[in-house]
Amino acid sequence: MPINCNPILTLKNLSARIGRQTILHSVDLEIADGECVAIVGGSGAGKSTLLRCLLGVTRPAQPYAGHMIFDGVETDFTQTTKTTKRPGLAYVPQNPDHGFDPLKRLAWQWRQGARVVVGTSHEAADEDKLVQDLGLRTPDRAFPYEWSRGMQQRLLVAMALLGRPRLLVLDEPTSALDPIIAAQVLETVTTYAKSNGVAILIVTHDLALAVRHASRTAIMSGGKIHEFGETRQLIEDPQTPYGQLLAANRLWCPQGDFIAPSMAAE
Repeated sequence: MPINCNPILTLKNLSARIGRQTILHSVDLEIADGECVAIVGGSGAGKSTLLRCLLGVTRPAQPYAGHMIFDGVETDFTQTTKTTKRPGLAYVPQNPDHGFDPLKRLAWQWRQGARVVVGTSHEAADEDKLVQDLGLRTPDRAFPYEWSRGMQQRLLVAMALLGRPRLLVLDEPTSALDPIIAAQVLETVTTYAKSNGVAILIVTHDLALAVRHASRTAIMSGGKIHEFGETRQLIEDPQTPYGQLLAANRLWCPQGDFIAPSMAAE
């Protein structure tokens, strides 16, 4: 599906701090409607803090500068002091354990999620189609531990997609999964998102994940985005020392081959 050039999210000069220590430094980011973008960086890069700011969470880091436009709604971070909801933005945690109550049956949690996200007007047929599109069966009386981690992760994605978001945020989507299962989950999710016009933001330390799925990638370190551009160009010709360090390690790509989403489609 061709990516709409109109941005669904535009972030300008975001800075955030914890106490007197600045954690994010003038961060810029843009995601087009229907696009898949990745933010890649190691531990302590500031990815999680950036993610919280995008989601409207103001603790522990407090945004104090910059502004954001998401789906036509502008947020001035100089005026933001309280946690706020972002309609149209859905979040999937990296660990399924953070998304499910282990003592509640999946069918009950699925019904509660649907009720919260779309109210009482939701249609069972729409729910069934969504879970089927993600390669699942309709949640039954099973407890979370009776489903595989991959199935749990896909069910969390289904819950996030129930409200038909404009942007789906995946936080370290492969960290809690077996590599093969993780690849299957991401292929299923990205295929569904492309078919339904949902933009995706992948926050990860895994460069291979960005190479495989993201049309554009941001490289983050020390609370700053050092490079942001087309994944193919960023990997083949990085312009910063940190970007060059990441691209020089070809262990993430067999035989040093690089296949970006745009190339795979040719």
